[in-house]
Amino acid sequence: MNETDAGTAEPAQPPPTAGEPVSLVQIMLLFARIGITSFGGGLSAWMYREVVDRRRWLAEDAFLSGLTLGQILPGANVVNLSVYIGQRLRGGLGSVVAVTSLLLPPMIAVVVLGAVLQHFGDLPWLHDLLEGIAAGAIGLTFSVGLRAARHATSRNRWAPALVLGVFALVGLLRWPMIPVVLAVAPIGVAIAWKKR
Repeated sequence: MNETDAGTAEPAQPPPTAGEPVSLVQIMLLFARIGITSFGGGLSAWMYREVVDRRRWLAEDAFLSGLTLGQILPGANVVNLSVYIGQRLRGGLGSVVAVTSLLLPPMIAVVVLGAVLQHFGDLPWLHDLLEGIAAGAIGLTFSVGLRAARHATSRNRWAPALVLGVFALVGLLRWPMIPVVLAVAPIGVAIAWKKR
């Protein structure tokens, strides 16, 4: 965990103006830092905090649209979201830089840590540490889910019913997610289209 994550607030940066786009180096450094410091998951929450709250590279609406796309498209959600953010900031090359920077440093770290765990994997405190990191990641993911739900419900009075319905069907009743999404998605699209 880095210094800013431990509680020292980093001042929010002003949004880049139309004349000064986000550089590929900035994208590379941010996504590498997110990838290497986000143990246990919660990457969408880290991305939201860095891209929307701190750096103001994207508006909340744009980020949440990308998050939604990342979740419904095949593949890993955070990779899809990285492609989306990189593309919005710097086009196709921005997508390549974002995804590569997000995946390469942790991949190297996992190989190194795998070798270390092979020798020290019997230490109970190490397992406790990893479980604590995973619990923190669950909280971060939950916070982004709450933001997305709050954002959706503030714009449409039917959205809370859809959110709760999907949660009940998938989370509580354990129905398969794909049939639920295929059934609920047309309802959500129809409601949004009617509202427009």
